Amino acid sequence: METNRDEEPFVSQHFMPQSFVPQPFVPPLFMPPPHIPSLAYDEQPRMPISGLPCESSHSSSAELFTPQVKDELVPKINQEFDSLDDFHKFYNTYAKESGFGTRSSSSRKNREDVIIRKEFCCSKEGVGLEIMTEESSRRRGVSRYGCGAKIAVVKRGEKYVVTQFIDGHNHPFTSPRRVHLLRSHRKVSTATRSLAESLSAVNMPICQQMSFFEMQSGGVEHVGFLQQDLYNVERDRIESVVGHDADMLYEYFQIEKEKNVGFTFAIEKDDEGRMTHCFWADATARKSYQYFGDVVVFDTTYNTKKYSLIFAPILGVNHHRQTTLFGCAFLSDETTESFEWLFEIWLKVMPADPPRMIITDQDPAMTKAISRTMPTTHHRFCIWHITIKFSEKISALSYKEYYEEFRHWIWNSETSEEFEWGWPQLVERANLSGNEWLKNLFKIRERWVPAYMKHIFSAHMTSSQRAESFHAFFKKYVSPNNSLLDFVTRFEREISCIRHNELDIDHKDVNESPHLKTMYPMEKAMSELYTHEIFYKFQEELFQNVAYKVTATNEDEEVCVYTVHRIKGSEMRTRQLVVDKSSDYVRCSCKMFESDRIPCRHMLAYFTRYQMEDLPNEYILRRWTKSTKAMRVKDGLSTGMNEIGDFSLLERRFKLFQLASNVIDEAIGTKERTRYVEEVLTTTQANLVHMKAASEDVDRSVIRSLSSVRDHISQEINLKEPLQVRAKGCGKRLKGGKEKATKKPRRCTGCGLTGQSHDKRNCPKLINASTQSTRLNEEVYRDEDEADNEDEDSDD
Repeated sequence: METNRDEEPFVSQHFMPQSFVPQPFVPPLFMPPPHIPSLAYDEQPRMPISGLPCESSHSSSAELFTPQVKDELVPKINQEFDSLDDFHKFYNTYAKESGFGTRSSSSRKNREDVIIRKEFCCSKEGVGLEIMTEESSRRRGVSRYGCGAKIAVVKRGEKYVVTQFIDGHNHPFTSPRRVHLLRSHRKVSTATRSLAESLSAVNMPICQQMSFFEMQSGGVEHVGFLQQDLYNVERDRIESVVGHDADMLYEYFQIEKEKNVGFTFAIEKDDEGRMTHCFWADATARKSYQYFGDVVVFDTTYNTKKYSLIFAPILGVNHHRQTTLFGCAFLSDETTESFEWLFEIWLKVMPADPPRMIITDQDPAMTKAISRTMPTTHHRFCIWHITIKFSEKISALSYKEYYEEFRHWIWNSETSEEFEWGWPQLVERANLSGNEWLKNLFKIRERWVPAYMKHIFSAHMTSSQRAESFHAFFKKYVSPNNSLLDFVTRFEREISCIRHNELDIDHKDVNESPHLKTMYPMEKAMSELYTHEIFYKFQEELFQNVAYKVTATNEDEEVCVYTVHRIKGSEMRTRQLVVDKSSDYVRCSCKMFESDRIPCRHMLAYFTRYQMEDLPNEYILRRWTKSTKAMRVKDGLSTGMNEIGDFSLLERRFKLFQLASNVIDEAIGTKERTRYVEEVLTTTQANLVHMKAASEDVDRSVIRSLSSVRDHISQEINLKEPLQVRAKGCGKRLKGGKEKATKKPRRCTGCGLTGQSHDKRNCPKLINASTQSTRLNEEVYRDEDEADNEDEDSDD
């Protein structure tokens, strides 16, 4: 007869010894001995099995506790199991239903290294130390009380047979509400482990992962493990790659290259075989360089992985003005030699010539490497990194009064002469003629002032902030604890998301039309040609051209000169148009077309005056059009100049899926077409089965060869993990003047003053008050002592 656990009396039969006589309840005067834990009032008891024979525990007294579970769950002598796993699972289920934990006790093997005897015991078997012999940071209580419950199996033939079973315990059992906390009943399954790794790959913290599993399981008690178990799984995963990180990265790159010949990589190692530099670029990055590699942004970031290697992505801007990737690298230092190695490898694998412009910060080693590897490329310094330093390099008063004027001459100077006239006067007026930083800036003005570079195409980029935002984006998905392989796989996953956003905008460009503002035929034509992002910029220039007046001022045999000025408005600057008579080519003094390759409003005002309905082809840059990625890209690394493309398994699946989807959509219209497609697909499926069976032997041989190649590669390379890197600039972050200005001054809560260098702990006012109080108390105590001494003398 089963007993309802909820109706048990306070003195539970769960904890009844086998020879138990009910006695009146008397509150205990002393706590139980150390080997018998005290009973918690909220535990739900388990009934003992009356009359069940039980072996005595050698380490316990006569008071033994036996669990009450269903008979089919209780192990029996001579019970057989097919494997040790089946036996362990059965005994662990019995222990969970009973309310105790298990662990492996001992095992014995034969000469063939096969286990012939295995023993499991209660988790409270053995004796723990009750007195700490040495200091430990972990304060763990005693959990072993000499329990003798155990079970043993012996291998007989192909079966494992129970030869010993002791079910008497010298301790109470755990309640059903707490049994999931026992270590032997906590397990992170393979499926859960895989899901946890996927969640970690998107940088979901383990605490949030645990919340997800709790929600999925219907409560923390049903999850099957604790949050600490997830931390242990992550720890074991990280430790499993220690010493093999560089080899695993090389093998990953080799597998990617086997899947797609357009993937390329290079790894450099030192004399000790330790990885120092690494570069990789997939087929999509290489194709993107062919389309958009005329302007490149290069910047480095730090603390992206556990070795703190320098992460160096090479970036650009696509026809939607989105950031696009041309390749990535790990560098162990920021020397000229390292940058030269990277740029040489990168230019070698790219399918086009060096870029017209590259934008970086003012790193001397980087500057020297670029001049050596890309002598025809214009090297531009990031203007943001320069302007942000004004608050540090000049006095606070000068910064407050003259910074906006400095910005005016930097951004509004249209010619180099204009800048060279206004900048020295401003420096003189601000009494900063002796500032060495400003002197050096003026010497390198050709590399950062826009007026000196308006004749060079820059894709409307003046700084490397694209790289900064790119770094910030990826730091949300990576951690300093990531291994090299972890970082690369997470990086590729997020890159695929960015590329999917580009695909989404491509789709909108094809299937949506932008709104028009005018009735100009040119606007309609360019809306079909430009991408939406570029068209809206062109549309604004076209819309503004009606506010400008074009006047012919000079003409000779070769050119015609026009002046363009705004009819009304705040902009009173006059631009100059020069038209070549032989080619009808128009140039504007604002140089917007040369720097952005989008016609400016002044040029469009000239075209409108002469009633040009279509924009001439020489003013349309293909990289800004929707069809820029339509051309094929040839791979110069392999023989035969093969086309660079994505020939991976997913690509083939996508094509077949699209074809099958279209066929199904056409077939479901009528029963006849549906029946026809079913017959064709059934026949095709049968043919594929025969083809698969015929090629299985070939596939197995290919797999064996690939495995042997990978093993050979691992043995041949044998890369060592890189050393920890401490790069220059690491840990520093530039702060702007506004950020510094908005920083709240320090306030002492002791004296209430603001802007002081002290706080409440070392406040002079509080220290003086405390000193005076102490001195006063000492005087009071001294007077009292003297008074007591006088009283004693008078009594004598």
